[in-house]
Amino acid sequence: MIKKKNILNKNSIPFLLLLVIHMCMLVIFSRHKKSKSIWILLLSNIGFAYLFEYPTLNIFHGYKYKPSIMKNRVFDSILGAIFSQAFYVPVTATLLTLFKKGWKWKVSASMIYYGIELLFLRLRIYQVTWWKSIYTPVLLTIYFFISDGFYKALVNKRKWAMTIAHYMATEVIWISFMYILAVKEYIRIGRGRIHTWVEHFKIVPLYSLILTLIATITSTKTRGLHWFLLPLTHLSMDTVLFKLGMFKIKMKHSLVHMARYILMPVISRIFYKTIFKG
Repeated sequence: MIKKKNILNKNSIPFLLLLVIHMCMLVIFSRHKKSKSIWILLLSNIGFAYLFEYPTLNIFHGYKYKPSIMKNRVFDSILGAIFSQAFYVPVTATLLTLFKKGWKWKVSASMIYYGIELLFLRLRIYQVTWWKSIYTPVLLTIYFFISDGFYKALVNKRKWAMTIAHYMATEVIWISFMYILAVKEYIRIGRGRIHTWVEHFKIVPLYSLILTLIATITSTKTRGLHWFLLPLTHLSMDTVLFKLGMFKIKMKHSLVHMARYILMPVISRIFYKTIFKG
């Protein structure tokens, strides 16, 4: 298993301090009267951030996080990305949408994150390659406006927005679950005899996105046959990858692997009922 370092160190403290601040922000909107809609928006915003992070970090390595919490550098960078893309930024976007803050607030929040990024670069707990820091405030401001528009569509029960929210919510839970399995070294996907973690995190998001798409479609059906379509597809994909030598699992954790085939249909169905029927 990938071991943790001492969680409190000079690298991790800034990340954890931001985590505490955003946890407090999370408490604020968790008490809102429309909390169900807000949680769906938050998961959708996390999903949008994950989609952005996949090519930028996983594929093209535009930057690297260094929270120094995990001993493995790849896992450490991914954990930093999870802090940023699955928590800090989506929580802020959701809060700005919830309180109907205008462009001045959005630009100000973007500039604060720009300042944090520059500080992290100075502290050497964040490193860039081809990424330019000036991209951050521009793209974040756009992202904050997307959050507003998407929430409006959700409130108005636009079917396209509800379908995307269903997909994003399922994707977020599943990708997060797959990260935990990787940390535990229960699963690894790659090419060749040696499967590196860099390869794993290039392939596994795509693997998850495909399964999420099938889950989103099948969970809208009520007939029993559709319930078996996703697990069978999932098992078939794993079998093909295994025969190609791309899929490695630890068989001693067979119960965990059996749960993988059940978990996604259940999660997706819950989100479908919450979003469309709630």
